[in-house]
Amino acid sequence: MNTVIAVDSGGTFTDAVLLDADGRVTTSKSPSTPQDFSAGVMASVAGAAASLGIGLGQALGAARPFCVGTTVATNALLTRSGARVGLITTKGHEDALIIGRTIQKAAGLTDRELTDLARLEKARPIVPRPLTRGVTERVDYKGSVVVGLDLDEARAAASDLLGMGAEAIAVCFLWSFLNPDHERRVEDMIAAEHPGVPVTCSHRIAPVIKEYERTATTALNAYLARSTRDYLSALQRRLRDGGLGGDPVVMQSTGGVAPAETCKDRAVALLGSGPAGGVIGAARLGQMMGIDHIVTTDVGGTSFDVGLVVGGEPLVNGAPVFDQYHTVLPAIDVVSIGAGGGSVAWIEPGTGLLKVGPASAGADPGPVCYGAGGAEPTVTDANLVLGRIDPDYFLGGAKALDKPRAEAAIGERIAGPLGITVAEAAAGIVDIIDARMADLVRNQTIGRGYDPGDFALFAFGGAGPLHAGAYAIDVGVRAIVVPAHSSVFSAFGIAGSDLVNVRQASDPMMAPFDPGRVSEIYARLEEQARADLAAAGVAAHNVSAAREIEMRYRGQVHELRVPVPAGRLGPADLDGVTAEFRRRYDRRFGRGAGFDEAGIEARTLLVRGAGRVVKPEMHPEPDQGPDPARARTGERPVFFRGLGGFSPTAVFRRERLRSGNRVDGPAVIEAADTTVVVHPSQSVRVDQWGSLLFEPLESPESPESPESGGHG
Repeated sequence: MNTVIAVDSGGTFTDAVLLDADGRVTTSKSPSTPQDFSAGVMASVAGAAASLGIGLGQALGAARPFCVGTTVATNALLTRSGARVGLITTKGHEDALIIGRTIQKAAGLTDRELTDLARLEKARPIVPRPLTRGVTERVDYKGSVVVGLDLDEARAAASDLLGMGAEAIAVCFLWSFLNPDHERRVEDMIAAEHPGVPVTCSHRIAPVIKEYERTATTALNAYLARSTRDYLSALQRRLRDGGLGGDPVVMQSTGGVAPAETCKDRAVALLGSGPAGGVIGAARLGQMMGIDHIVTTDVGGTSFDVGLVVGGEPLVNGAPVFDQYHTVLPAIDVVSIGAGGGSVAWIEPGTGLLKVGPASAGADPGPVCYGAGGAEPTVTDANLVLGRIDPDYFLGGAKALDKPRAEAAIGERIAGPLGITVAEAAAGIVDIIDARMADLVRNQTIGRGYDPGDFALFAFGGAGPLHAGAYAIDVGVRAIVVPAHSSVFSAFGIAGSDLVNVRQASDPMMAPFDPGRVSEIYARLEEQARADLAAAGVAAHNVSAAREIEMRYRGQVHELRVPVPAGRLGPADLDGVTAEFRRRYDRRFGRGAGFDEAGIEARTLLVRGAGRVVKPEMHPEPDQGPDPARARTGERPVFFRGLGGFSPTAVFRRERLRSGNRVDGPAVIEAADTTVVVHPSQSVRVDQWGSLLFEPLESPESPESPESGGHG
């Protein structure tokens, strides 16, 4: 069996996982290279190969498949560095994208941002109004042509837009998802008369109802296509020259990989690519551990990402928001805030209150302790000052951290103005970031109708294990798990992902639904998904298809997705789907919130085709007993509020811990790429998969405090 290589290219670090034929995992972490992210990908893979004593070419030559998650599309959107887009739409609807929806002002904002009502604004236009043209044409809600396409008018519109500097064209006509003929003719015209100009048509990227969301998805894809295409092309060249035999596959926000060549034209599907990998990895590990309800928490250098796995399946958002734009391409539901190791601590002018984030020092210049020019103290600096990070063992000793410089920055910028000690200021920084993380976890569980006590919390990312012992306890989850290879866990999840192709179609109908009509749509969507997976090289017997339907009470805006049985559907099957919608609606919005008298409407039908990729199996380790003595390296002073300040704390090497070992807090467990903090009234046990399971220790002191008790 061949080796699997997976890379998660993030904003601060690029992580690589190499899974060999025997299920052994080798990892590597390298700084990201924003000027050319493909260089960071190659460096991280080279690091993993070197750990095995082989060259980069040998590793790439054995890679089947080579998987990558990327933030290129996300970065291009956040920095507004995409292509200049011209939009061609139905005459009379030129302002749909500008008008948007009222809710757009609040889309994607934090609770704190929402309280500043005077500053709420809609998203900055992804297509300037002067670059929008209306064309004479009209298709009605049945897909019938009411007014034919004026192709000469479309020709003039395209020429005009390109003459004004448009670098890509988006085409979105009314009801084109029911009859795409007009969009196809415009697409063919532009290809013939303006070869090389990228064109995105709504019927290809988002063939569903909702005019504004469909237009936004189409425009975003056109906006991001250049950045994505350039990156993927550069990556393909580097990998091919380095020895890779096939096309790499890229993690999509839908929760599976797809060939890089396919992804070049579906840039919007890569928004949220990396975080989706972590949720997929958690679902896979949860299956191995017998855990099917999971909160995933990923703490990186710039962000804190939270997702949910319910009943073994990642939750999917049918209308994800990116930079205040609602889209209609289903995505693994991951919510992020600006809270990570690089989050900057600052004193708010006027109030004199200590704040942390959302601004981040990023990879360049990074935290003050990096010694690369950073002047603003960060969460990483605070953890270093508190003794939770060893300045001589950061990244396994590859990078020395400057603790005196971090102390000076916190003293000058935080402790001095507040009139407290440097240690108290550093502890305050960590307390604030922990509280913000706990708030988001509560929002994504309790706020969705779930009890956190039913969930295990998986903590990963470079800084997740540093903080999980505090923020997870505060939420009250039933278990805390730090997976093996937690620092590169999103890459691990990407390595275990299948090829996925999502197909959807809108055909609004009211319950009771026509079984023949619904079955026919699903049969068509499944055929399309299977054909795409076959073209990607997946054998028919390795393909599965899952169905969903998007439903709502007529006249309401809240929509929910409900699973649909496979095969030819009968009335009883669809009655069961309707009953399940009612149950999910009551759980999400409260018992009795539904309004059956309005009727139940189905609008969009989806098929998620998955092509199983044969991967090496991981093997459990036999229990080695509870004694962790062989992993202990000594002790150092670490700050814990529950112990009144700095206290002698045992230090362990994670790679020396074995299945069954138990570490009682207070303790620090160090790996080359992360650090786990075990608070005074916590204990950690190593399971057969190498995961660290937090458990509570009995203590008479302050049982509600993360450092002296709580839930495990």
